[in-house]
Amino acid sequence: MTFKLFAATSTSIALMASAAAAQSDDEAMTDEQMTAADEADEVMFVEVYGEAVPDYVTASDAIGRMEAMGYTNIHNFDVEWGVYEVEAYAPDGNEVEIEFDPVSGAILEIEDNWL
Repeated sequence: MTFKLFAATSTSIALMASAAAAQSDDEAMTDEQMTAADEADEVMFVEVYGEAVPDYVTASDAIGRMEAMGYTNIHNFDVEWGVYEVEAYAPDGNEVEIEFDPVSGAILEIEDNWL
């Protein structure tokens, strides 16, 4: 299962890389990039879980939830090990990196983005 998860995650990262390729570091995601991210997360879940795909939060829904919490300029969307990662500006104006669990819908970690 570990190799299957790794391989599927690697495939999804490659798919999402094409969605983010035209995105500059601080530029918010376009609708086309969001559509590509949603398609890539679906591929990842099918590859990891087969026919037993759990309910999950799509990339665009996850970003919508973050925006509802006051995060802005969400950019650099990525999937690593089945977790969504984005960079964004927190309500206080600091740039942060957010890890979001697409199955539980929980924010796993928020840390300052020093890069």
